[in-house]
Amino acid sequence: MLGSLTVSQIDDFLQRHSFGRIGYQINGRIYIIPVTYLFDGTSIIAHSREGEKIRALRNQQEVCFQVDEIMDQRNWLSVLVWGLYEEITDPQQRYYALDRLIRKIYKLDVHQAAEKPMELDVQPDQLLAEGAMNIVYRIRVLEKSGRFQRYEPKPS
Repeated sequence: MLGSLTVSQIDDFLQRHSFGRIGYQINGRIYIIPVTYLFDGTSIIAHSREGEKIRALRNQQEVCFQVDEIMDQRNWLSVLVWGLYEEITDPQQRYYALDRLIRKIYKLDVHQAAEKPMELDVQPDQLLAEGAMNIVYRIRVLEKSGRFQRYEPKPS
């Protein structure tokens, strides 16, 4: 069965998950980048070091955000959000948003600690500069859509 999620199902789905992908454009080329996020009911909250993505988002605030849950080819849920990028610069709002995001990430890390840790082979030139500024931002949700597929075997 293929279907659409209700608004409350979409909101629950976004609040339940923490990993999504942000889609944005640089010079006519589309980029889709994974991010850790928090959904506060009206906005996607995330953070990033200042770099190419942040410069692109400052230039073109319209973004798409996608989260999915795939059990197998016949059982999945997917949510798309369209919104506007906005940096959180007020110190109190920034602190509160980052605190909530870190608390959510920390809870995930505790759970994931039971699994085998992932090892990455990172070269020194791939690391961000020490002085790079951490940007806290939101995607103000303008529109959202959710779809699902659920396989229901026919009784014999």
